[in-house]
Amino acid sequence: MKTLLAPLLLSLAMTATVFAAWPINDECPVDHKPARPIYRVKTDEGFVAFCCTDCMQTFSKSPGKYPVKKKEVSK
Repeated sequence: MKTLLAPLLLSLAMTATVFAAWPINDECPVDHKPARPIYRVKTDEGFVAFCCTDCMQTFSKSPGKYPVKKKEVSK
C-alpha cells in the first residue's frame, strides 16, 4: 500500500501544477483574438495568454495599457 501512495501523491501534485499554470483569459488582451496557452506571461493574477509572440512582447513592455478580460468560471 505504501508503494502506491507516493506515485498517487506525485500525480496529484503534477495535476495541480498543470491547472495552476493554465491562463486566466481566453481572449488576447492586445489583439482580442482567441488566446493560445503556449504564448503566456506570468502576472500577479496568474498566467495571461496571447494569440502570438508579438502580442506577448507588446504586453510585456506595458502591461497596464492592456486590460485582461478574465474568463468566466462555470459553477
